[in-house]
Amino acid sequence: MDPSIILDYIPKQLLPSLGIPLVELLPDLCLGWWTPPSLDVNKYNRLKYLRILLLIVAWFPVFEMLFPIVQESSIYSATVIFAVLSIIARPLLMEKQIKRVTSMGLWNAVLPKDKREALWIVVTSSKPSDINKFDELAGRYINSPTKVAGVVLCIIFSQLYEKLPDMDDKIKLLSGLTACIVGGIGIGGVRHSNLSVDIVFRFVFGVG
Repeated sequence: MDPSIILDYIPKQLLPSLGIPLVELLPDLCLGWWTPPSLDVNKYNRLKYLRILLLIVAWFPVFEMLFPIVQESSIYSATVIFAVLSIIARPLLMEKQIKRVTSMGLWNAVLPKDKREALWIVVTSSKPSDINKFDELAGRYINSPTKVAGVVLCIIFSQLYEKLPDMDDKIKLLSGLTACIVGGIGIGGVRHSNLSVDIVFRFVFGVG
């Protein structure tokens, strides 16, 4: 397939944004939003600043194109602020989450992959009780940046929806949003439990 076909569907200035679905389709690069199925969390943590840079590069052309579309400056400003906060907060909170898990003696023992995955799921799913400690607080609200990023996506899609005159284009837009949401929720839920389903959800997210 001729790669130039992509340009028929995606504006050239948005090509850097394809980095987001690309790194999710190649999770062991440890550059995606979610921890990789391999659970190489030390590598994932080391690359946090590179992930922040990648996300900024990917989101910048989106907001550049969105600027003349959004008439309400307050909505545009809020969207940009929320996006930046989610991009920066996610790796910082994940660093605390990773340290919380890797500091356990059992994690550092020699464990088969399925036992290590089960330990990660159990520990990261539990809600810390001591919210007076920042590390515990970070573990409690680890999913907040993802929720904020979801709100940003919904705001962007709503603004684009209002500007599209053709109903077929609006349906395509809603389909893309649905694929992003379903794929994102799926990746978050199965990436450490079922590799085949995880691949399907990553593909769905990428298409969205």
